[in-house]
Amino acid sequence: MAYIHYLRGAAVVLALWGSSALAAAVQQGLAFVSIRDGNAHIYISQGNSERALTHGNSVNTQPAWSADGRQLAFSSVRDGQSAIYLIDADGQNLRRLNQSALWQTAPSWAPDGSAIAYLARDNSKAGVELHIQRLGEASVQVIAANGLEKGPDAPLWSADAEQLVFVGANDDGKTDVWLVQRNGTGLKNISHQVSKRHKAHPAISPDGRYVVYVADMRGHLALFRTDLHSGKSENLTADTPAAYETPRWSADGRQIVFASSRDDPGLTRMDIFVMNADGSAVTNLSRHPHEDYNPHWSADGKNVVFTSLRSGTAQLYIYDLVAKRAVRLTENQSHDMDQVPQPAAVRTSQTVASGLTGGL
Repeated sequence: MAYIHYLRGAAVVLALWGSSALAAAVQQGLAFVSIRDGNAHIYISQGNSERALTHGNSVNTQPAWSADGRQLAFSSVRDGQSAIYLIDADGQNLRRLNQSALWQTAPSWAPDGSAIAYLARDNSKAGVELHIQRLGEASVQVIAANGLEKGPDAPLWSADAEQLVFVGANDDGKTDVWLVQRNGTGLKNISHQVSKRHKAHPAISPDGRYVVYVADMRGHLALFRTDLHSGKSENLTADTPAAYETPRWSADGRQIVFASSRDDPGLTRMDIFVMNADGSAVTNLSRHPHEDYNPHWSADGKNVVFTSLRSGTAQLYIYDLVAKRAVRLTENQSHDMDQVPQPAAVRTSQTVASGLTGGL
C-alpha cells in the first residue's frame, strides 16, 4: 500500500510540475540505507522502482558509488565482522573487496575507478589506518598508520584521484582534517590553525584547491574553507554562529550545500541551505518546522536530496532548485537515510513517465 501511495504521489507531482525536472532527478537513481525490514540494508530508488540490494541477517551501511554509476561499495557486518563489499547496481555480483580480518568501514571509490579507500581497525592495537585497495590487485596500501583514530566519515578523493582528505585525531586526541597524497606522502594537518577543538565533515572542491569543513569554535560550530595553495583558512559563517553539518560542493565548485540551525530561534533544528563558495548569498531551501539534514547534490546540480523527520521518521526528500519546492521520495513507517545520488545517468528500460502511466 505504501508503494502505491508513493507512485500515486509521484504521478501527481509530475503532472503539476510538467514532469521534466523531477523525472530526470528520480530517474537518475539514488542509493540509501533503510531499516524497514528490521535490518539495515542498501536500497536503490530509480524511476518508479525501489528495491533492496542486500538481504538477510546483516547490517549494511555507508553506500558509495563508482564514478560510472554501475557499482556500489558499502560496509557490511556479517557474522560479527565488518568488511567492505561491492555489488552491481542491478543487485548482482555481490563480493568482498578483500579477505582482510581487519574491521573495515567507510569506503570511498576513487574518481578514476581504479581503487577504493576505506578505514581499517586492528582490534589488537590502537588507532585506525587509512587503506587503499587497487581493484584487481591483491596488495593493500596502508596510509597514515600513526596509531591515531580516524573517521567515522569516509575519506574523500580529489577529482584527479591523487589526494585524499579525511578526519583523524591529532596528538591531543582532537579530530582535525588531514590531507595526504595517494602514494602516502605529504600527510598534513590542514585545520589545526582554526581552533584547538574538533573538526568534522570535510569536502574537497572539484578543482582540488579548497577544503570546506565544520569546526567547533567553543559554544557554536562554523564552516571553514582552507585554501590548499596558500594555507589560509576563512570562516564562511562568521556572521551567524550556529550548528553546521555536512557541507558539500556543487559539481562546478561555485556553491556549497549544508545543514544548519542558523534560522532556528533555539539554534537546534536543522534546515537545508545553499551558499556561494565564498560564503555569500546564503539561502534556506527547506525551511520546515521539523528537522532536515544530510543534503546531497544530484549529479546534474539541479536538485538537492536530503533526509527529513517531518513525517515522524527519517524519510528522503528532493528539492528542485528551479521550481523551489520539495517532494517526498520515500514513504514508509521506518527510517530511510544515508542517501547518495547516482553520479552518472544509467537509464532503466522504462522512463519515469511511462512507468507511472503503465502502473496506474
